[in-house]
Amino acid sequence: MANKNNTLYPRKAFRFSLNILAATFLAVVSILYIIYTSWSNKLYFEKWKDYDDCGI
Repeated sequence: MANKNNTLYPRKAFRFSLNILAATFLAVVSILYIIYTSWSNKLYFEKWKDYDDCGI
């Protein structure tokens, strides 16, 4: 006996897939942001590491 509330209508399927796509997009953007900031910090510290001994 099938329950009428468990059927997947096209609008429900679209809304469900949109939520999954949004969550995936946010996860990817967060990971890329972490990678970018790590890379940027590495370049910054490499640029200024020669001046650590100057006393500035």
